[in-house]
Amino acid sequence: MFQINDVVVHYRDGVSVITGTITMGDSEYFTIRAKRVGDVSIYVPVLKAINIIRKVMTKEEADKLIEHMNKLPEVYISNTKQRRDEFKRRLASGNIEDIAFLTKLYILFIKNAFVTENVKFGPMDLEMLKDAYNRLLDEFSVSYNVDREEVGSYIQSKLMF
Repeated sequence: MFQINDVVVHYRDGVSVITGTITMGDSEYFTIRAKRVGDVSIYVPVLKAINIIRKVMTKEEADKLIEHMNKLPEVYISNTKQRRDEFKRRLASGNIEDIAFLTKLYILFIKNAFVTENVKFGPMDLEMLKDAYNRLLDEFSVSYNVDREEVGSYIQSKLMF
């Protein structure tokens, strides 16, 4: 399913490249380099790879995700602990729809477009939202074959919120 030089998405570290394989003990691992982590090698067991990495979205899948984002309800959790737990859960899941949900909240925040004033994001909230935003933009950059510096405005032009 995965091969050396494939561009993939690691559930925690985002867009990555499979750089090789290595055998440690009785197990074989993919070595990958995450785009935003730098010089750190990440080892992914070959037999469990589908639970840890996935293929990058196609352009068509990215278009569908943007449609999905446009339809996502604006859910605000006013309780700080519950909100942070929910953000952590969604971010750690690696699920692209969870990342899209957090990204939508971040975009609404930077546009100052919240429909409620009962929710005040703290630094930890914003750090998680920005991480989700960056992960999604990294993947959109690959999916749409657009420079990372340009993909933010490209995507925001397609969003209806």
